[in-house]
Amino acid sequence: MIRRASAPTRNAMNEPVEVWADFGSFMAEQVQQRPTESWKGGQTAAQVERVWRVRWTARTASISPSDRLVCDGREFQIIGVTEIGRRVGIEIVGIAYSEEGLNA
Repeated sequence: MIRRASAPTRNAMNEPVEVWADFGSFMAEQVQQRPTESWKGGQTAAQVERVWRVRWTARTASISPSDRLVCDGREFQIIGVTEIGRRVGIEIVGIAYSEEGLNA
């Protein structure tokens, strides 16, 4: 599932609130996963980077790093999108973060 930022809204204190709307579901093949762990600001942070491949369509070609990808109940920040061949497929690289004590 790909989510795309929709028109920003404001909360009761007139602060901008980011709202994500479902853009579409696509059949994807997960081709790689790289878990890592780092120590920053006195906390242990785990992250997992995954790579997916989807078939090229005009809709999948519009996926960008400003979108989010949801897989297995986790939300991934898209950090890279690359076209495979000439309109053959799209490779999407996403990263999900978690703090120590949360499911990675």
